[in-house]
Amino acid sequence: MKRATPMQIVGNRALFLSLSMLGILFLLLPISMLPKGIIWPEITFLAAMALVIRNPKYVPFWLLGFVFLASDFLLAQPLGLGAFIAVLACEYLRRNRSAFLEMLFFGEWFGIAVILFIAGILRRLLLAITLAETVPWWAFGMQLGLSILCYPFVVGVISVLFRVSKAQETVSHPVRPAT
Repeated sequence: MKRATPMQIVGNRALFLSLSMLGILFLLLPISMLPKGIIWPEITFLAAMALVIRNPKYVPFWLLGFVFLASDFLLAQPLGLGAFIAVLACEYLRRNRSAFLEMLFFGEWFGIAVILFIAGILRRLLLAITLAETVPWWAFGMQLGLSILCYPFVVGVISVLFRVSKAQETVSHPVRPAT
C-alpha cells in the first residue's frame, strides 16, 4: 500500500465532506420521485466505516463529528446522537483496524453488520431512555438489512472514488518476540 501524499489526504477529506453534504441535500429536497416513507440505508455511515478500514487518514474523528452533527442538525434528528454513535463506531474500527485488514471481505462484511446492529440498538436504547420517539422495529430491521446489503456496493464505489484498497501486507504482530 503506497502512502498518501498530504494533497491526496486533503483532497479526499474534501471529497468525503462534499459527498456527505450532497447526500444530506438529496434527503432535504422537497420534491421526490420515490414513494413517501421509503427507508434509506445509512450510506454516509457505511462510507465512513469503509474509509476508516482502508485509510483512516481520510476521515479523522473531527471530520466525522462535523459531518454527522451537521446531518443531525439539518435532518432534524436528536442533536448529537448520530454523531456520537458514528464517531464511537468509527473509532472502534480505527482501533481494531489491523484485525479488519487481515480479514477476508466476508469477515469484514459480517463485522460491519455486527457494528451496524449494535449502533442501531444503542440508538434505540438512548432514545428510549430519554423518552424520545423511536422508529418501529420493522423499520429498524429494514434499514439495517438494506445497510448490510449495500455495504459491498459502497466499498466498490469508495475504492474507485478515493482510490483506496485494503493493505496487501499483513499488519499483525507475533504474540511473543522471536528468540
